[in-house]
Amino acid sequence: MAKELPYFKFEPNQWENGNIQILSRDDKGLFIDLCSMYWSRLGDLPFKLAVQKLCAGNATALNSLCDEKIIEVIDANIFIKFLSEQLNEFEDVSKQNSKNAKDGWEKRRKQRKESERNATALNSLCESDAIREDKKKEEEIIEYNITKKEFAEIIYFSFDDFWSIYPNKTNKAKAQESFNKIPKADLQTLETHLNHFINNKPFKEYSYPHATTYLNQKRYKDEIQNNNLNNKENGKSIINTKEFNDIVMAIRNTGERR
Repeated sequence: MAKELPYFKFEPNQWENGNIQILSRDDKGLFIDLCSMYWSRLGDLPFKLAVQKLCAGNATALNSLCDEKIIEVIDANIFIKFLSEQLNEFEDVSKQNSKNAKDGWEKRRKQRKESERNATALNSLCESDAIREDKKKEEEIIEYNITKKEFAEIIYFSFDDFWSIYPNKTNKAKAQESFNKIPKADLQTLETHLNHFINNKPFKEYSYPHATTYLNQKRYKDEIQNNNLNNKENGKSIINTKEFNDIVMAIRNTGERR
């Protein structure tokens, strides 16, 4: 995620008076998790990925949010209206109204589908008529295996995710070499630490180290002080990563006591 999008705007009044209030505390906590994941992926959130990572594979857990139109599922992708509007503001694609936000999202969806159709057409031209059926079966198996591999990889925090977020973009090639040496077991720690690191500068004039330095020195294992330098914008409440986690834990703990 780009450094100018470390957080999204959150309106407490909409939360207090919206349809979300008629749902359970578990549903509210799940919605906050969805918002965080949706924002970090810049609005590109496959439904299956959300179910696997947030619902332990139980797709029915999202039914209440869908029924109340708090989220939508369009062509197997999650759509959250108010976050898509904010993303489109930053991209200068559309204004802050629902129609233009959906138009921008629909345009990206159609472009992805067009690319998939072109790839399928190209593969079909390469098939031999004499062995078409056998080839088709083989390609289905290969396609399935590749899909499983790619699906497993996107669960982990990738270098592209890191590079899009990290503020000091110097020497990308060296940074990628350093990133590739990090054990997969540390990638979740890196992702969590990076959000805190960016949102809690020690002082205003602080300069972030080169990405290679940050990775090689394992700075993602350092303890972060919460300095709250970026907690307000234009008079609206801002939720950073730490505050998100606190809200989720509070909602879930209250739900367990009930």
